[in-house]
Amino acid sequence: MTTCCECGASVAPDENFCGSCGARRPNDDTSLVSRSGSAGSGSAGSGSAGSGSVGNESSADNAAGIVSHYSNKLAEDGSTWMEDQPKTAPPPADSNRHTGEIAESAEFSSKTSRAGSVPDKRPKPKALAGGKVLNSRYEIVRRIGGGGMGAVYLAKDRNLGEAARAVKEMIESHIDDAQHEKAIADFKRESLLLTELEHPSIPTVYDYFYDDASERFYLVMKFIPGSDLSSRLRNAPGGRIDELTMTEWGIQVADVLHYLHTRPQAIIYRDLKPANLMIDSNSNRIMLIDFGIARWVNKKEKGVTAVGTMGYAPPELFSGQADARVDIYSLGATMFHLLTGSDPQDNPLLIFDFTKNPRPRQINPALSSEMERLLIRTVEYKPEHRFQTGAELRDALASHLEKLRSGQVSYGLPAGMEMGGETLRVAIVFCGFCGGRIAADDVFCAHCGSRQPQAGGSSAALARSRATAKLVVSGTTELDASFLLQKDSNLVGRTDPLSNIFPEVDLSRFDPQTKVSRRHARIWREGEAFMLEDLGSVNGTVINDIIRLEPRQPRALDSGDRIRLGETTLHFLVG
Repeated sequence: MTTCCECGASVAPDENFCGSCGARRPNDDTSLVSRSGSAGSGSAGSGSAGSGSVGNESSADNAAGIVSHYSNKLAEDGSTWMEDQPKTAPPPADSNRHTGEIAESAEFSSKTSRAGSVPDKRPKPKALAGGKVLNSRYEIVRRIGGGGMGAVYLAKDRNLGEAARAVKEMIESHIDDAQHEKAIADFKRESLLLTELEHPSIPTVYDYFYDDASERFYLVMKFIPGSDLSSRLRNAPGGRIDELTMTEWGIQVADVLHYLHTRPQAIIYRDLKPANLMIDSNSNRIMLIDFGIARWVNKKEKGVTAVGTMGYAPPELFSGQADARVDIYSLGATMFHLLTGSDPQDNPLLIFDFTKNPRPRQINPALSSEMERLLIRTVEYKPEHRFQTGAELRDALASHLEKLRSGQVSYGLPAGMEMGGETLRVAIVFCGFCGGRIAADDVFCAHCGSRQPQAGGSSAALARSRATAKLVVSGTTELDASFLLQKDSNLVGRTDPLSNIFPEVDLSRFDPQTKVSRRHARIWREGEAFMLEDLGSVNGTVINDIIRLEPRQPRALDSGDRIRLGETTLHFLVG
């Protein structure tokens, strides 16, 4: 072991950088210069055949050379560029006419790996400082983000009036050589893939190059001012995106997915999630970023590498199958997250099993029934049950947007479906003692407890058509452990005569520990639906042991729901 000259930490003999501070060892500079000299040239502007850096030619020429070289390479190999593809033979000798190319050759390999050593770990390099100039052209302003392969910087293009650019960096610092080689292949694939795409929701690529001095790859793209959808969600009121906005965003994402899927060789994005979608603050358009694991896929290809993000990736992706419906599922999961605020990563294996978990409208009652059906279809377990193409989903969202804007959408379940029929319109009168609003057939006032004189028959004519709902107390041996919900609004809590609190659902005898508040919750009818809200109780209201209601945030109930108030559990039944 040797000692770092900067921080004094121990450094293995075959390490070129200090693992603690990232400083380059002096003896490595000599080997680097020797290696660069033997390769031909490592300085900017050399333009020699073996150069691994970009000369002073214009960025347009660089990009043209890059695309041309890789296009020739793909044509010669007759195969798809993928992360699991073995290294190809060196390019032909006439490849020196290109500038800025990164060739798959022995010479290139010698510049991106340490000769004569196979270290177990690579040190962590330092981030670029503001003011550093890359490729004699791009001046770093500040770091603006990062991903799995490195950082993203805001830079100024000195050749084009200091225009803002996003410079994506891939650092050669990975756990082992196998991951290091895969990261290089991923970065080159992203560069090649992006240079061939033209869509308003895909960032433009201007240049990419390899810097010998820092041993890093750089991809220069259009700078997108704005924030990703994860940030938008964190700052959204209530932690949710409204349905109208999300529908507009979904149409744009479905459109760019359709563009990718219908390329001559289909491109599957594979990692769609809120963090990979940005809003361009200038155009207010959705931008699809980070193509690090996107790939070309043949129609009959099997054994695709299982990559993606748990919760957003469909089941078949982890069994090595990938087609356009993979991205459809991921878009559905993304929309579900943004509309409900419920992160699929919290329960990645079961969250879209709606027989065991809440449906979208159970989490966010403000959603329309039509949007709920769209979401459920996009995240179907079987691919054949989902939308089959991005265009189909885009058109469905566009149709929904028109209905949403014109008010032609519904909320709640249709009459006769799981709700048990029509809801009774109960006549409302006023208590003769306290003046509180009560139902005409109430025997006692819910506000003051006074017995009411009965006129009789005020709502009896409608009783036969009333869709009855009731609450049944769980875990009790008492025979009379149910409450019929006959009013438009029903208070759930404990009786307190001193405070004139007489709830319709009095849980006093089922709550010996007094964990239920006097005014704990309220259940009322809204159209054909039953709504529940917590009234600021001390011990909270929990639905199906999963969803804890925020105070004054109503939620639609479904028949069979379990409602826990303090330590008392009720079953909600309709019909």
